[in-house]
Amino acid sequence: PTPHWAVPAAWEDPVVFEGSDPRTPLQFYGGDLDGIVDHLDHVAAVGATILYTTPVFPGESNHRYNAATFDHVDDLLGGDAAYERLSDAVHQRGWRLLGDLTANHTGDTHEWFQQARAGAHTRAWYYFHGAPDGPETYETWMGHHTLPKLNHTAEDLRHAMIEGPDSVVARWLRKPYDVDGWRIDVANMTGRLGEIDVNHEVARTVRATAAAERDDPLVIGEHNHDASHDIDGDGWHGTMNYSGFSWPVWSWLRDPDSPARAFGRPVQVPRRPGPQVRRALDEWRARYGWRATTQSWNILSSHDSARIRTIVGTAERHRVAAGLQFTLPGVPMLFAGDEIGLEGVNGEDSRRPMPWHRPETWDHETLRIYGELARLRREHTALTRGGLRWVYVDDDTLCYLREHPEGDVLVAARRAPGGVPPLPVTPGDLLLSTTDDPAGVGLHIWTAR
Repeated sequence: PTPHWAVPAAWEDPVVFEGSDPRTPLQFYGGDLDGIVDHLDHVAAVGATILYTTPVFPGESNHRYNAATFDHVDDLLGGDAAYERLSDAVHQRGWRLLGDLTANHTGDTHEWFQQARAGAHTRAWYYFHGAPDGPETYETWMGHHTLPKLNHTAEDLRHAMIEGPDSVVARWLRKPYDVDGWRIDVANMTGRLGEIDVNHEVARTVRATAAAERDDPLVIGEHNHDASHDIDGDGWHGTMNYSGFSWPVWSWLRDPDSPARAFGRPVQVPRRPGPQVRRALDEWRARYGWRATTQSWNILSSHDSARIRTIVGTAERHRVAAGLQFTLPGVPMLFAGDEIGLEGVNGEDSRRPMPWHRPETWDHETLRIYGELARLRREHTALTRGGLRWVYVDDDTLCYLREHPEGDVLVAARRAPGGVPPLPVTPGDLLLSTTDDPAGVGLHIWTAR
């Protein structure tokens, strides 16, 4: 049944996303966790080995970043039992499962916040402002009153949320949920307010708590700006690498007439030539360091951005982008639906339900390319642990080597027709090409001699 806060939506109803329509966070399509279990073969087809879901805590929105509790799974998704089934199914395949935690804020319906407003000890866990001549106010995320901000200088909050075996961070890493790590929502804002900055302490504490529970946990911080000051070696393992990967790739491949809006804003940066894109990739990698770069997520789309197909405008350029995603240093993070060519002009529009029942609408060739790219990444150590050396760059061409003692891989990407120019490295066996036209837009991968 549709919950009291929601607006019912059929599976194929369009997502409401324009302007400040109040229905945007309230549309209820009815997907659940068992539906993910039903489609794990599809996840296998794209070659993924980690499944990351946005929050599963109860919350009065379709995005659930306004959690009402961190103690159980939303019954609308099937509850704790459904999450346990998902976790078991993922781990039986040898994969890993990541949760999504809003360490920066809760929902205004959260039990902690409700207790705080009633004067309980949790009041110190938030930032309240007395107002003798008016209503009481509190700090929020980006001015949204439904998202009161947490105060990580409060010791009791840290114990409840991020520190020690009884914390939210730790408990979900054990049965029945058994997650392998966390993506931390708005990690760059967590623990920061004005002159208060305990962000590094929060990051280190989350990672240490996770490491005490699991041998090899993963903690990724969301950050769509410059994360170099926040990735200091013992905090977040890496970041959602919008600045160091997404923006450079978008700026090289984007369709100048695309209606795409990145994080709500039109993608109006110039369509940059190859040398500028190479420089951007190099400079961000230098700022983050090699280890953090290779542990960060290479993102083409996410639930907060436009879809890559809409940004670049064609299937051919989309496949070039996918090739860069899987062959440049970093961890490819695929937003479900990219592999079949789903579109979306911004993050809300990109959250369209998967058209499972309409496979005739899928871009099956792009789906095949994703599976092949994942296979090559598994089979060639150079693509996960190799160095990076540029061998040729012009406005429309990016060519580079991933080098490793077990064998080198040569990659050539073209955003416009013209063919790959002669290279100073001799290509070996052709491993993958996204086009049958040697002079067309496409990406080619060889072993290298």
